[in-house]
Amino acid sequence: MLPTPCPTVGAASGASRHESRTMTLKTLAAPGNVSPSGQPRSTGSTSRPEAPHAPRRPQERTVHGESVVTGYRWLRDPFDPHAVSHAEAENAYTARRTANLERLRTVLTREAFPRRSGAAAAVPVLHDGWWYIERPAEGSTALSRLHELDVDGGIGTAPAAAEASAPQEQSVLTDHRGVVGVTLSPRQDRLVRADAAPNGCDLTVFDLPRGEILDRAVHGAGPESYLSTDSRWLLYTRLDDIGRSHQLRAHRIGDVGAEDLLLLEEPDQWASVEISRSRDASTLVVRSTAPRTATTWMLSLDDPTAPPRRVTTGRGRSRCQVEHAGDRLLVIPQDPAARMLLGEAALDWTGDPSEITAVLEASQGESTGSLVAESAEAFAGFVALQVRADGLPGVRVIPRRTDGSLDARAVRRLGHGGPLDAVRLDVNPSWTQTSLRYRLESLITPFTVARIDVVTGETTVLHQDEMPGHAPERYREQRVWAASPDGTRIPISLLSRRDVPADGTAPGLLYGEGAFGVSLDPSVDPAALALADRGLVVAIAHVRGGGEMGSTWHRAGRHLAKATSFGDFVAAGNHLVSSGLVSSERLGAAGIGAGGLLVAASTNLAPGLFRAVVAGAPQADPLESLLDPEVMLTLEEWMEWGDPAGDEAAYRCLRDYSPAENIRAEEYPAVYAWTARDGTDVPFGEAAVWISQLRATVTSDPEARPVLLRCLADLQDGGVGVQVEAMAWLLDQLGASVADG
Repeated sequence: MLPTPCPTVGAASGASRHESRTMTLKTLAAPGNVSPSGQPRSTGSTSRPEAPHAPRRPQERTVHGESVVTGYRWLRDPFDPHAVSHAEAENAYTARRTANLERLRTVLTREAFPRRSGAAAAVPVLHDGWWYIERPAEGSTALSRLHELDVDGGIGTAPAAAEASAPQEQSVLTDHRGVVGVTLSPRQDRLVRADAAPNGCDLTVFDLPRGEILDRAVHGAGPESYLSTDSRWLLYTRLDDIGRSHQLRAHRIGDVGAEDLLLLEEPDQWASVEISRSRDASTLVVRSTAPRTATTWMLSLDDPTAPPRRVTTGRGRSRCQVEHAGDRLLVIPQDPAARMLLGEAALDWTGDPSEITAVLEASQGESTGSLVAESAEAFAGFVALQVRADGLPGVRVIPRRTDGSLDARAVRRLGHGGPLDAVRLDVNPSWTQTSLRYRLESLITPFTVARIDVVTGETTVLHQDEMPGHAPERYREQRVWAASPDGTRIPISLLSRRDVPADGTAPGLLYGEGAFGVSLDPSVDPAALALADRGLVVAIAHVRGGGEMGSTWHRAGRHLAKATSFGDFVAAGNHLVSSGLVSSERLGAAGIGAGGLLVAASTNLAPGLFRAVVAGAPQADPLESLLDPEVMLTLEEWMEWGDPAGDEAAYRCLRDYSPAENIRAEEYPAVYAWTARDGTDVPFGEAAVWISQLRATVTSDPEARPVLLRCLADLQDGGVGVQVEAMAWLLDQLGASVADG
């Protein structure tokens, strides 16, 4: 239940410190700290050492008229030799305090991070008469194709992907390494490959039947590109100096040295241009998206050098998402107050909301907060709508009548009957296909690829990941809801063994993230199963700031509204206890990156709620990072947290919730934090500052409720070991540290 961190606040940089950085990394990764396998080493001593003491070095910070004295800013400098020595002392202390967990760590490593067999071949995809087959190939994957007339069994029979390639197969890609985009021409006789390069992508156009390269003149492009109907023109986006797709260009195949045609340019530095092709291959859809605006253009691929036609330009609630559906346009409003989930408009629509006809609305008693449309994919005979329903990804299939209109009364929901089925559309390339492929998984259902016949409703499972020894019937998964302080219902996903009673005695773990619109959707996690096997109730709190309930859910927990995320998390923990699902004495919490911020800030709100806390690469000192000019930030990060240096409201908000600056002088949970110099985007010192401030402030017994910090040189080298150590420590703190589940 401890995945690798998501991007949060950027790490400090400095080319002039390269030599010093190299030296200190070697010191930190010395054999005394982490074994070659990434497993933290112990010292072998059984005595109880004292925690490392970080001396306070007072420094005054004055922002927006407020002066604050901080004591541990020096720990934020990863090149300060005193900070490096302190990190080594933290590692030695943590190793000694966890030395008794060696056997449990060994068992958890086997259970939570099982060795995987070689990569399996993907399920072949049928596209207008050709089966496309992806197979493992020497550390990468290779793509080939076979015409359906050459498949044993005839038309409608999928080739055996796991077998060696058939003599009639054509090679499409021999190696996927470095390839970030692949596009076929409408007639499938040309292929465009986008290879990653320092300043964008290099585009190469191939003649598939002949196996020849036709063009390799385009550089500095985005990953998406499409050929015109006659395959004479290549349309692509161009990157600017900061890597933003800001132009749409047309390149004549075979021209070398000629200036490509500029069809569209987006001057807004906050906006980026994206392109896609309608499934009927008639139209290029061009979108420019910025934090507060969205514009859509259409371009006929029969006339690829003509100026694109502007369809919509929206700001705020007037924004919408537009999809080309052959004989009409599909429209998804972005207004959170609208009850319309999906509408339609004429092909020549120019963005007037009054000209949209509603196709599908939220059902009576539902709101767009519990049912949100994310995207629409159009086919000749139906439309597939990707939605989020009660916090879960789902798919609605709407059949089309013979005149192309949509029959909303015959909507079909995809799923296999599980309470936490997460359903997403899979690869479906053909305009005329009459079946639909989708992916499904849950907390106990392994990753599954299935196909439904849209006409008959018959469902066929095409693939399911193998999990030797996994018995889904042993577990229970369920959705429960907590009430936040403002009355908002917060979804919680639960996993437990079926025999664990809801009598207030079970240990539990509450996990969350709640930032950047990230959705923690259900999937089988061997680490979570290992915890459940030892009697834990594993809970995922889908707090505001995440994307589980749509974009409105994200906006309700970011920037100046960030505190709602912490209130939601505390409410989720209180619900687990009050409902008897978890013991009030045995509830743990965990989060990584922005989830570490969530856990740390929530602990400040309710120190007595959790018995033990695990925070990986925690964003526990975010205000200092956002004020530090050496910390490199993205636009997405500024939008998420705000600019405390330039915006007093953002400063006051961060000042009120920054974990390291709001610790109370009372009993706190036991804490295990880990951080890494490389492999995470959270500055290395945030965890060290937080841990030092905790030890200096809280009144907990350090023997019963230790505060530990594990420092890694590189997360890639030691990530598994530190996550296993954190799991073992948490189980021990919650009284569930049996080696065998």
